[in-house]
Amino acid sequence: MSYRRVVMLLALVVVLAVPVRAEGHSVMIWYLPHPDDETIGMADAIHQSVLACNTNYFIFFTKGENSLARHGLKGPDGTSYQLSPGEFGQARVNETLAALQVLGVGPENVIFFDYPDGAIPQEAVERTIEFFATLYPGAVHNTVSIYDDHEDHQTLARALASAANRFEPELNTRYYSVYIYRNPTLLDSDVVEKHPVANPSAKSDALAQFTHWDPAAGRYAIAGFSTPDLVAAAAASPYEYVQSASGAAKHWPRPKPFLKLSNLGLELGLPIQDRVSIAGMFDFTKASLGSEVALRLQDDIPLIQLVASLGYHFGEGKPYLGFSAEFGRHYFVTVRHIWKADTQLGIGLKANTF
Repeated sequence: MSYRRVVMLLALVVVLAVPVRAEGHSVMIWYLPHPDDETIGMADAIHQSVLACNTNYFIFFTKGENSLARHGLKGPDGTSYQLSPGEFGQARVNETLAALQVLGVGPENVIFFDYPDGAIPQEAVERTIEFFATLYPGAVHNTVSIYDDHEDHQTLARALASAANRFEPELNTRYYSVYIYRNPTLLDSDVVEKHPVANPSAKSDALAQFTHWDPAAGRYAIAGFSTPDLVAAAAASPYEYVQSASGAAKHWPRPKPFLKLSNLGLELGLPIQDRVSIAGMFDFTKASLGSEVALRLQDDIPLIQLVASLGYHFGEGKPYLGFSAEFGRHYFVTVRHIWKADTQLGIGLKANTF
């Protein structure tokens, strides 16, 4: 048995040691990709669940140790701090446990797995969901949204939807959007439901834990440093944003064609599977057409997506290999090597078309 499986089993034993729900109350299970997602996206829902005397279990699949914020932490006096991945992950755990404590959740109801930040395996998430669904029939299963612009968030959303469909009756699911504040078009769309925040002060106090600075206690205000816009927007918002189970299925996003413009040329692509796309391009530098198949690679780097491609350059009459790094939603750098002809470097923008 692998070390990871042993850790998972031990963590589940800890969860099972927590007393089960009181008669007449619900079990709420919260599946999170990273520390701070729970408070930014669903703090008030968690607090209301605690006030309703539900039993709440929190399963974090990573400690968020691969965030690039690890390399640029600075204290209020300007002092730089360089943490190891382990130290950084533990600091994020400390923040989240403090925030959950404010919301009424003790550490005995929280477990952390150590899957790679940026590459959570969907099958492992599905097995975990199935375990809890079998253990607690009728529980409410909560996670993040497919519309969140982060691969780990989309993995958890897909895993919950996939697992839910295998149960009869189908699981009671809820999908909370964490990154919606960066995508204003969704705020007033029919994709999400607006749930009014019932206790703004509790939510605000919980979010304040992510701006608390105390290195001696392992507190480095990480979420406040790495995602200050999300922390501030969540604190100011009178709503939390949720897809209902039926709404999530009805509005599940389909792959959209995309357009890429760089100093090398113009490219129009179409995803045909989760990680595979086809594209046609016009090379500005050679006034020629080309076509390619691209594969989005599994990687451990949050907010950076690596892409490998194989294509044919009609102007040169030769195949080419490409390698790109996409940053966030809209920026990329690419290297294209045309067989025995040329190597090109491009920088550009990417956007979905319609």
